[in-house]
Amino acid sequence: MMATQEQIEAARRTIEQLHDQHANDVHKLIALLESGAMKGRAADKLIKDCQAWEAAYKSVFRRALSLVDSTPVSPQANDPSVDAFPPWKPRPDWPPGGFPQ
Repeated sequence: MMATQEQIEAARRTIEQLHDQHANDVHKLIALLESGAMKGRAADKLIKDCQAWEAAYKSVFRRALSLVDSTPVSPQANDPSVDAFPPWKPRPDWPPGGFPQ
């Protein structure tokens, strides 16, 4: 099943939102450590680990966006001749004349 343009755009927005949230969290943690909340070799190692973690997640988000961008768009998505009501949703015009009261 191919994705519609709307689904692709929604996925892109979600990935970007998660990236922004993650980036802010990691930057706050690094800033906290660099401000002296922890000292010594353990703090230095933790800062380096956090920076490596940040780089790895940036790569994950870039790959996710790349996959979303390369997702083929359903040719039916913009075709007005295609039935807009999936089979699991009732059509507003069915049955003709409505249901008997």
